[in-house]
Amino acid sequence: MSTPMTDGAVAEPTGIPMPKQERSRRTREKIIEAAIQLFEERGFEKTTSNDIAAAAGVSIGSFYAYFTDKRKLLLLIFEQLISERLDAVFSNFREEDLLGCEGRRCIRDSIERVFQNKSMTPGLNRILHEMAEKDPDINGIRKDFIQRSVQHLGDLLTKAREADRLQPVEVSVAAAIIIHAVDAIAMQCVLLDHLDRSQWDPYLDGLTDMIQAYAFKPAPNEEPTM
Repeated sequence: MSTPMTDGAVAEPTGIPMPKQERSRRTREKIIEAAIQLFEERGFEKTTSNDIAAAAGVSIGSFYAYFTDKRKLLLLIFEQLISERLDAVFSNFREEDLLGCEGRRCIRDSIERVFQNKSMTPGLNRILHEMAEKDPDINGIRKDFIQRSVQHLGDLLTKAREADRLQPVEVSVAAAIIIHAVDAIAMQCVLLDHLDRSQWDPYLDGLTDMIQAYAFKPAPNEEPTM
């Protein structure tokens, strides 16, 4: 939740205030967009605050008026992307689809969105993966993303249990296994092996079959997947 500032601005989770004036908001957004593009193309270490300011078309003084340094800006970008991607994965995950005859399609679509999320900003995902090992704040953001994903999935698995559609598994453990498995395989396929979208299907199908068989009882009139 955002925290009110004494001057009427609003602080985001990173503690960076959101400007009140529309013009300032647009300038801030230009800086963020320029940073995303440069971090994607060059990586974090080879991008300077001066580079970001120049790409955004603002002075370096204007950059520092919004962000203390490029690391703070990177943290903000990660927090925004993670919120957007959690919503992308779970927003269309309807309970009636998951527990009905559309369960397999629902699971597969959500796994595909994880792959798509990583393919949209591969450079930023590599930065997150690499810097999490040495930067506690970035590691905390990545852990929070995983924990929130596990919580979202755990809520869905709990509903499946209430509907007598869950296999005899512990909800928290099953949610963690599924989230970590999908994230790891998406990372390998998209970021490490650089597979094209046309090459994803065997992995999407395999993960879907594995998750469905491990966690869910077949729906009425549905054949078991394994």
